[in-house]
Amino acid sequence: MSDRVVFWYGCNVVRHGDIIHGSIEILRAIGLEVAPVGGPGYCCGTSKDANLRAADGMAQRTVGKFNDLTLRLVEDRPADPAATGSPAVAPASVVTWCPSCHRHMNQFMEGYTDPQFPMSHFTQVVHAARERLRERLVHPVNRRVVLHRHFGFREVDVNPLVEDLLRLVPGLELVDSDVAVPGHMCSALASVPAALKDVTRGVCDLAREARADTVVTVFHSCQRMLCALEASEPFAVVNYVSLLCEAMGLPLQDEYKAWKLAGSEAAVLECIGAERVAQLGETFVREQLVPELLRPPQK
Repeated sequence: MSDRVVFWYGCNVVRHGDIIHGSIEILRAIGLEVAPVGGPGYCCGTSKDANLRAADGMAQRTVGKFNDLTLRLVEDRPADPAATGSPAVAPASVVTWCPSCHRHMNQFMEGYTDPQFPMSHFTQVVHAARERLRERLVHPVNRRVVLHRHFGFREVDVNPLVEDLLRLVPGLELVDSDVAVPGHMCSALASVPAALKDVTRGVCDLAREARADTVVTVFHSCQRMLCALEASEPFAVVNYVSLLCEAMGLPLQDEYKAWKLAGSEAAVLECIGAERVAQLGETFVREQLVPELLRPPQK
C-alpha cells in the first residue's frame, strides 16, 4: 500500500466529526498521509438504488474522482533523489469507513465503472499496522467494555479486528462475547422498528450481564442510535475510535451525544450554538434536527 491514502468517510458519518477526525489521527499514527473525502460530492449512490440511472451517474462521478485523486497523490510525491529511472507506480489506496459505502463499491459501483485503485476497510488497514499503533497507545483507559457487534457486514469481518485493537489499549478490559445482531449497523434496522427495539434492549441486557461500564460501538449509526442510552442506563456508549484516540492522549468530544443528552429543545439549541444554528438554518434545526435529537432510544 502507498503511504498516501484517500480516507473515504462517506455521507452519514458527517454527524460525527469526532469519529472522522479520530480516524484520521489513527491513520496518521500508523504512518499514513491522509486525504479525507466524503459528503454528497463523494456519495456512493446507495440512496438511489431504486433509480439505476441516478445510481449509475453517482457511481461514475465518484469513482472517476477517486481514479484522479489516488493517482495524483502518488504522482505529486516528492521525487526520491536516490531513485533512478521512472518506474510506473500504482495509485494510492482508498480506505473506507462506512460499511454501506464499502459494500456498494464492491457490489454495484465496480460493475458500472472502472476503479483504478485498491480499496481496503479502515479496520483492515489499522489492524495490519497494529504494532505501530501500539507504540502510541500509552495512556491507560480504565474501562470494562463489551463490543456491540453486528454480523451483516460480510465483506469484512470487522468484529475480531476491532476486538484485537481494543486489547492493545492499556487499562481496558474487554469482556468476551459472541452476541451479534442482524444488519451491518443499526441504521439497517431502522425500517423495522420492532427489530431495532429488540436490538437496543439486547444491548442493555448484554451490558448488565457483562457488568460493563461501557458499550463500544463499531460504526457511526450504532453510536448515533444508542448513545442516548446513557440517560437511563448505568453504562457509557463510546465508539472504538474514541477509545483508541484517548489511549493516544487525544480525547475526542462526542458532540452528537452531548446534544442527544441535552434533554430539551432549549438545551439542544444552546449546545449547538447560535452561530451553527444560523449556518444550518433555524427552520431546519427546529423541524429536522431537534426532533431527531430529542427522540430517545426505544427498548
